[in-house]
Amino acid sequence: MENIELFSARVCPFAHRSRLALMEKNLPFTLVEIDLRNKPDWYSQINPAGAVPALRQGEFLLRESLIVNEYVNECCAEPPLLPATAQQRAEARLWIDYAGSNFVPLFYRLLTAQQEEEQSAAASEMCRVLAVLDDELKRRAGQGPYWFGWQVGLTDIAFYPWFERWSVLQHYRGLRIPDHLDVLHGWIETMQGRDAVRLGSEPAEYYIGEYIDYAAGRK
Repeated sequence: MENIELFSARVCPFAHRSRLALMEKNLPFTLVEIDLRNKPDWYSQINPAGAVPALRQGEFLLRESLIVNEYVNECCAEPPLLPATAQQRAEARLWIDYAGSNFVPLFYRLLTAQQEEEQSAAASEMCRVLAVLDDELKRRAGQGPYWFGWQVGLTDIAFYPWFERWSVLQHYRGLRIPDHLDVLHGWIETMQGRDAVRLGSEPAEYYIGEYIDYAAGRK
């Protein structure tokens, strides 16, 4: 197998997804850090949009974190990052889509909202979404600590990077994850204990500093 290069930025949660997928699959890769504030000219040949992550393997180029992660999962059979049955895989992709279409946009809507009324509405909606996640994890609780059992998967990876950055919402918008969502808290703690997560984690202060422009409405 040709060497995999992952073009990434440590601040970016989308790139974080793909770093986690590669590390969980135990695939060797070369990490190329891109400064998103001062992108090198040559990076436009990798991704004309200038976004991360991007994956290169020989002449093969791929963009978009969820597509990259699907590819990474298919590069080798073990460990699998999607469930064993077709129905479960479809369900996993449904929740991955929920992350992309509901949870992640709401995270940024709350963070970038400048008016108190808009912030309050977004915070209420985020609490509702968090309750949905907690209920789903609770429904699966007897099957293992992850979304689909005892093996971490692409569904966990689709959500986790924004929970590592939750300090940003807490600092700028005063939103804590409600204490009564105990199963969600347990899942976050389980993810934090994984080697792939610990090796690439950043302190809360780093994210708070990096996301100040979002919170001030400058992004």
